[in-house]
Amino acid sequence: MKTRTGNINKLISQINKLLKEADFKTFVFKTPSCNYCYDLIVKKNNIVFIVKIIPNIDNLTDSLTEGIKSLSQLLNSKPLLIGIKNRYQNLEENTIYIRNDLPIISFKTLKDILKKNLYPYILARRGGGVIFLNGERMKSLRKEKRLSRKDLSEEIGVTKRTICSYESERMRPSSETAEKIIDVLDDVSQEIFKKIDIFDWKIKFSFGEEHTFEKSELSSFENHLRMLINDIGITSLWYKKGLAPFELSILSRDYGKEKIENFYPLFSNLSEKEKRLKDLNLQALKHFTKFFHKNALFIVNNEFKIPRSILKDRIPIIKVRDLEKIDDEEEFIQFIKTGTT
Repeated sequence: MKTRTGNINKLISQINKLLKEADFKTFVFKTPSCNYCYDLIVKKNNIVFIVKIIPNIDNLTDSLTEGIKSLSQLLNSKPLLIGIKNRYQNLEENTIYIRNDLPIISFKTLKDILKKNLYPYILARRGGGVIFLNGERMKSLRKEKRLSRKDLSEEIGVTKRTICSYESERMRPSSETAEKIIDVLDDVSQEIFKKIDIFDWKIKFSFGEEHTFEKSELSSFENHLRMLINDIGITSLWYKKGLAPFELSILSRDYGKEKIENFYPLFSNLSEKEKRLKDLNLQALKHFTKFFHKNALFIVNNEFKIPRSILKDRIPIIKVRDLEKIDDEEEFIQFIKTGTT
C-alpha cells in the first residue's frame, strides 16, 4: 500500500513539474491522508483544470465521479484525469478513455500533448474504441489514389454510405477499419488523424443536493444549517465523503446572473462542537479564496469564541444565531461582505 501511495505521489510530482514547464500555475492543498477529488488544481489563460490520478480507471467510483464533476462545475473548470491502467493493462498513448462520461489519458499522452503538440485521436469506451479521422484529408487522399467511394468501400469491407459518413465525420471508424483505410490510402504523414482536444472537454452535470450527500448523512446541526440556508433563498451543496477540503459550498438559486456570479460559489467549513478552528480547515479556505478569487465562510456554533488572530485572515466567521437573523439573499451577501445586515 505504501509503495502504491509512493508511486502515485511520484506521478503527481511529475505531472506538477510537467505542467509548470508548460506555464500552468499549479495549486496543491492536501495532506497524505486526504482523498480529495483532485490531486492538483492548475490554471492557464484563466482556464482552471481539476487534475486527478486514477490508478485503475475501471474502478472509478460514482462518488468520486460526482465529486470531480461538481467541483469542475463550481470552479467553472475542466477535468484533467490521468489514468495508470484499466483492468487488463496499462493505458495506451494517443487514446482518451471514457469512464462515467469523464475523459482519462495516460501520463505519456499528456506529455506528448505538452511537449510535442501531439494530441490523441483514439476515443476508447468500454467494449471498444473509435478513431477520429480528418474527413477532408481522407477524401483528398482517396481522390489522389483515384478511388471512388465505392472502390474504397470494397477495399475495406464497408458500404459506400459508410465511407461517405467517415468523410463527413458523421461516423468514426473502429481501430481495425481505420487501419485498413490508412493502409489503402497509404498515408505516412498521419495528417489523416484528427486530434481530440482534451483541454476543451465539456462535462454534462447539473447541480442537485442528491449529488453530494444523503440527508441521513447530515447531523442535526448540519440539517439545521441546511434549512436556514434554504430559508434565506440560497442553495447548499454538501461534501460529506471527504472529496473536498470544505464541507459545503453555497450557491444562489440564480447562480450565473451577472450581478452575483462573481460572488458565488461560497466555500464553507463548519465548527459544530469545537471551540476553536481547525488549522487545516482554515488553511484550505484561505488557499481556495486566494487561488480562485472566490469567497469563503466559516460557520460556527454560538458558543464559539472568535480570537483576534483569526480576523486578520479576512474569512468571515458567522455564528448560527447570526444566520438565523438573515432574511434574504441580499442581506446574506451584505453580511458576508461587511459583517453586518
